[in-house]
Parts: sequence; C-alpha cells; structure tokens
Amino acid sequence: MATPAAGDGLRKRSIGFKESLALSVEAMGPLLGALAVAPLIAISAGFSAPFMVLICGIAMFIVALTIARFARVLPSAASIYTYVSHGLTERGGFLTAWLSFMYYVLFVPQLLLAFGLFSQSGIDFVFGINIAWWIYSLFAAGVALGLSLWGIRISTRIDLGLAIVANLVLFACSLALFIKVASAGGLTFSSLLPTHAGGGFTGLSLAIATGVLIYLGFEQSFTLGEEVKDPHGNVPKAIFTALISIGLLLLFATFAMVEAFGLHGMSSLATASSSSAGTPWWAAFTRVGLGSGWRDALSLVIITSVLGNTIASHNCVVRIQYGMGRAKALPSAFGRTGKRQTPYFAICFQIGLSVIVTLLAGGLWNATTAFGFFGFTNGLAGAAAFILILLAAMFYFHKAEPEKGVLRNLVLPAIGIAILVPAIYTAFYPAPAAPEKWAPYMILGWTLLGGIYLYVRNRGGHTIDLDYAFRDLGEEIPAGALETEPHAAAGAGAMGGALPEPA
Repeated sequence: MATPAAGDGLRKRSIGFKESLALSVEAMGPLLGALAVAPLIAISAGFSAPFMVLICGIAMFIVALTIARFARVLPSAASIYTYVSHGLTERGGFLTAWLSFMYYVLFVPQLLLAFGLFSQSGIDFVFGINIAWWIYSLFAAGVALGLSLWGIRISTRIDLGLAIVANLVLFACSLALFIKVASAGGLTFSSLLPTHAGGGFTGLSLAIATGVLIYLGFEQSFTLGEEVKDPHGNVPKAIFTALISIGLLLLFATFAMVEAFGLHGMSSLATASSSSAGTPWWAAFTRVGLGSGWRDALSLVIITSVLGNTIASHNCVVRIQYGMGRAKALPSAFGRTGKRQTPYFAICFQIGLSVIVTLLAGGLWNATTAFGFFGFTNGLAGAAAFILILLAAMFYFHKAEPEKGVLRNLVLPAIGIAILVPAIYTAFYPAPAAPEKWAPYMILGWTLLGGIYLYVRNRGGHTIDLDYAFRDLGEEIPAGALETEPHAAAGAGAMGGALPEPA
C-alpha cells in the first residue's frame, strides 16, 4: 500500500510527552469516573466498590503490560489488530479490533450525554439557570468539532490544563470527605475487601464491566503514534503514567465516597445516584457536614472536565477511523486530511454520528438511562477485547519467548482473564435489568456484522491492511523484527490470507 504524499497526512512529531499524557488522562475522565461511574460500581458491589476498583485496576495494569510487551516485539504502533492476529489468527485480530472500534465510537455519545446532564444540573444549582441537557450536549459537540479541526496540539494542551484543574479538585474533595469521616471515628478499611458486596458474586461480577469502564481510555494515546515525538518512548510512558496515577486517584475517590455513606448507607447511595442530582457526591457532602461551596466547585469543574474528556476521546476515535480509512477498512475519505493536517472527514462524520446517537438515545429513554446503557455496553465490550488481547499474549509469547517463563507468559495474563471473565458471564446470566440486559446481544450483533463484513471483503479480494493503518509511516520496520513467528513476516497484515494460520 502506497504511503500518502508529503503533507497528505497527520502533522508529524508535533506534540510531546505532556500532550500524550493529557490525552490518556482526559480520555480516562477521572472526575466523570468518580462522580458517575464509581456510583454505578457501588450499586452493584455495595460497600466493596473500592475493592472492585482496585481489582479492575490490577487487570488493566496487566493489560497495559501486555500491550507494552507486544509493542516491543511487533512493529505496529499499538495496533490491537496486530497483537491478536499473531496470537489468535488474523480473523480473530480483525474481530477484536472491530469490537474495540465499537466502544471507541460509542464513547463520544456517552460523554455528550454526561456533559448535558452535569451541565444542566450544575448550572441550575449554582446560577439558577435551567437549560435542557441536549442543548449543552450540542455545545460540547461543537467545541470538540472546532478544536479537532484546528489541530491536535491545541486540543491536547487545552486537555492538559483541564486535567490539572479537575484532578486537583477531585483530590481535594476526596481528601475532605476522608478527613471528615476519620475525624468522626467512622473510618474503616473493610471496603477494600470483597465481603461487603450486597449482591454477592453476581454483584461483584456486574461491577467488573463498570470497573473496566472507569479505566477505559488509558491506552488511547496509541492513536498519536504518527504525531508524537519519540512514539516508542513517550506513548508507553504516557499510558503507564496515566493508568497508575489516575487509577490511584479513582481508588481514593471511590473509597472516600463509600466511607461517607458507611456500610449501612449503601441504599442511600443508590437512591442519591438515581435522583435528579445524578451523583451521590452531593449527598455525601451533606452527610459529613461539608458546606455547599464544595458542591459549587465540583459542579462547575465536572462540566469542564467532561468537556476535556469529550475532546480527547473524539480525537482518539477519529484517528482510528483515519487509520482504517487509509487501510481501506473504511471508505478512503476517512483517510484524508486537510490543510491543517487533521482528518476532517472522520472528524465531521464522528461528530454527526455522535449527535444523532445522543439525541436518539436520550429521547428513547432519558439522558441518565442512556448514559448508563452506553457505559455498561462500553465496559463490557472493553472487557471482551482485553480478554482476547491477554489470550493472544498467552499463545504468542509461550511460543515466541519461552525463556521468559510460565509466570510471565501464562500465569500473569491468566490472572487478568480470570478477573474479567465474570463480567461476560454475568452479562448473560443472571441478566441485568433493562436496558443493560440488551448490551451483550448488541455487542454480539456488532461482532457478527464485522464477521460478515470481513467475509464479503475477503470474497471480493479486497485486502484490509490494518498493520498499515496503525503504523508510524515515517519509520522503517527493523530487519528481522518479526521473525519470531512463521506467520509474522514484515509487511503482514492484509486481510484475506496474507498471514498463514498458526500451527
């Protein structure tokens, strides 16, 4: 596949480590995770919600280690497709990438819903101005559209500023709750154990899908491989820094939240979560005796934080679409860039699609229900994709690097899989309430559609070179980099039989 002409691509080496870190941090959206996702974990796992955040963090760290290990030996810039292809066959790689593409695309509508909800609630509480949530959602879509068209440098720098403010405020609020509970003698660390899950094993299992959601986004800076300086150094460093630092912050915030309600206050937490306020944090402030100023500050900062989250996630998904466009997995228009070297067609398409999905879902149910449905769906799809990555690592590295030992090659990925599998099982039996119970079937339908699409492309002789899609085009593939496996020759990756099936 021919390399695009000079200037007909993304702006190379235009950002550094700070911008890469800002993208991963804002894509994770820690403030939204603490205020909206952590309460969903608590509804399923009860007082053991911090335990689930910790366990899911361990699973995500194992996934991050696996992605970094794959990136070291395979020449693609963090392409999920490449990794799974070399462990579970090429078709498995495509379907895994197709599955992950689903939750990347749905991430933006989920965030537009969140922005609308928190903006409506926050502006009404602080200033007494009540504007419909969907108007705020359209505003956020317009901002994301403008900044994405303007360029990745300005977008990530705005993300960096918003991330610093949001994380400092979240830490301050969590610390204030912690101090209040401790000073009242109500502090206990039993929430870090699994023994207080109201729903038992089922509650813990359902919490895993939401627990994955709270971390989703840490890996998204891989989409910057063509634009970041020293991508093999800065991108992995940004991924691990974001995962560890924000993971610890989310653990502390979830711990402070449930401690404010106490072991016997989980029903009150669930009631506060389903109220028009949208988050139990406001009730938590009241329970421990913190003044309304804390809510005022957090109500306003969550708005700017979710906006940054939306900008970051939108920039990530359009770069995936751009890569798939130049690989011919999507129409070639997705692989085009404009004068500012931004993928203008992918940007406009994704914003248009996101607005339509946001308004339809919000109108069909309501914004709160739609947010919960997309959150559960994205977390479940992410868990399935991560299981496949870990499974591929077990097969690949057991053959390619047997000298690394059973612990690293088999046991560590198996631990990650063991943590994530219950989320898949419990999504079917016992099924969660509607509309979440439809999520696994929606994911299966999307995967089936991908299989049909792949079959039609292969039958027509149209290759889909996803290695090319995610490769840094300015970089040569080192000679012999992929000679550890017979089906891993340089230039592999075209769908339709370019890679032999593993023995």
